[in-house]
Amino acid sequence: MTSTDVEPARRSALLSAALALLVFLLGSTLPYLWLIENFGYDDILRAPAAVILAGVARGGTPLLLAWFAFAMSALLFIPVAVALARLGDSSTLSHVALVLGVASAIAQAVGLLRWVLVVPALAASFVDPQASDATRDAVLVVFDAVHRFGGMVLGEMVGQLLLAGWTGLMAQQLWRTRVVPRWLALVGAVTLPFWLLGQTELLHNVSPSVPAIEVIPLAFMAWEAWLAALAVALAVRAVREQHAARPIGSPS
Repeated sequence: MTSTDVEPARRSALLSAALALLVFLLGSTLPYLWLIENFGYDDILRAPAAVILAGVARGGTPLLLAWFAFAMSALLFIPVAVALARLGDSSTLSHVALVLGVASAIAQAVGLLRWVLVVPALAASFVDPQASDATRDAVLVVFDAVHRFGGMVLGEMVGQLLLAGWTGLMAQQLWRTRVVPRWLALVGAVTLPFWLLGQTELLHNVSPSVPAIEVIPLAFMAWEAWLAALAVALAVRAVREQHAARPIGSPS
């Protein structure tokens, strides 16, 4: 492959990565904002199970569709992981980062799908006027188990730790390849302590002696701002390489 073949492919890879980032950010932000406005997310996750189930029952189909969109938006991170891996140095760490990114997307999507395929049925049983107290008690037990496994274990702890691993390795790859300014690669690494500290909130739920440090919302906001900055930097890099490759004297 000649250099003239490589340059367009390189610019295409840069633009593809920028587009994948923007699509992911838009696809995840819209349902997230809807859930904040209409379901009190994510504060409602700390409410009693009876309150959550009643809220789900009231939300009906619009809430179910919002959760489905949010779950599917997690899978939009797979193209991001693939596109950024193409910009890496093809090392073992680059391949590991790709695996972690894909695994995190799947774990978080599966965890979120509990709100689509499991919780609505439990909510309907809980608010059924003909349900006995024993039935409602059983529903609360089942919900707690599903909520802890699908949410705390799979979606939050596993999904977030995998995402932290991807972020750390990707920051290292961006630093080495200099595909974006090094300071921007460093910003990604700075988010890692927040992901790790945020796990204390999950541990606090099972062991109150562990202090809960509620920084995951901050970690997500900082991480998404970093992704947005990456998208802009990659697009700018593609444009600059396009201009640099244009022959002298050619029309602009």
